[in-house]
Amino acid sequence: MATNAHDVAAAVLAQVGPMEAMRLQKLVYYSQAWHLALLDTPLFPDTIQAWRDGPVTRTLWDTHSGQRKVGVWPAGDPKKLSASSAKVVSLVCQVYGGLSGDDLSALTHGEPPWVNARHGVPDDQPSRVAIQPDAMKHYYRTKSFAGRGVADLVTGGLHGFVDPALEASERSRIFAEIRDEFRREQPADEAGSPEPFGSAFHTRCDHENPPRVKASLTRERPRRGSATHPA
Repeated sequence: MATNAHDVAAAVLAQVGPMEAMRLQKLVYYSQAWHLALLDTPLFPDTIQAWRDGPVTRTLWDTHSGQRKVGVWPAGDPKKLSASSAKVVSLVCQVYGGLSGDDLSALTHGEPPWVNARHGVPDDQPSRVAIQPDAMKHYYRTKSFAGRGVADLVTGGLHGFVDPALEASERSRIFAEIRDEFRREQPADEAGSPEPFGSAFHTRCDHENPPRVKASLTRERPRRGSATHPA
């Protein structure tokens, strides 16, 4: 089944719960970005634009425009996500889901995909230029995610955080099960070995700068408008 941005929005809300529309937009953006980095394919075909307050998927904006908070997404179906895609979205919700919409907006303002797409347009000015999938893929492949590198996550079954209260043996069992499950899903080449995910491992991962942040960001943020203003 083909997945679109509505399905991803529904999956995010199902995992994190009701949230402000801008926060939802950014979690959908990071789901697309990390899906490209980890699996070398888009999670959905919808265009993401470099709006004033960060990346925005216009098809989602057309649905939630006028709402500050979103609780359900009837236009989407989380069940349309493949097992691997659902794991990427789950990781994104674990890594970024505790941040506010303002924090996520500020975070994207410091990252090249949004910055370069705007070509120097001031933060408080509108823009509708598209953020290219290749820009997302190449940038996030240089980062670590959930404290692990791209290659580690792919070969490890896209598993990130586990409950810190779990015993070491239980954590090991969980990792082993997810690795086995993920590898069973992957297509085999003629020799019967797992597909190597294209060029996903060709870039050096920066383990010193994971995208997860624990404290509220202090960067000055763009001016906010009304509930109907672009996110």
